[in-house]
Amino acid sequence: MYEMHVGISVSGVGKVWHVVAQGQRATLCGQPLDLDGDAQTDHHCLACMTAFQHLMQAAEPA
Repeated sequence: MYEMHVGISVSGVGKVWHVVAQGQRATLCGQPLDLDGDAQTDHHCLACMTAFQHLMQAAEPA
């Protein structure tokens, strides 16, 4: 299972939604999990979303 959490962008400027595997302390892009709870963004981490897409494609039955 995966969750969405707000954290600092990979560039270090602004906050974005990251994908986090349940029970992990880092996002799929490798950013440390930011638990500030400030969810004021409409932006998503492209690196996380790409990694998540690849995980879902790999999990699809052939």
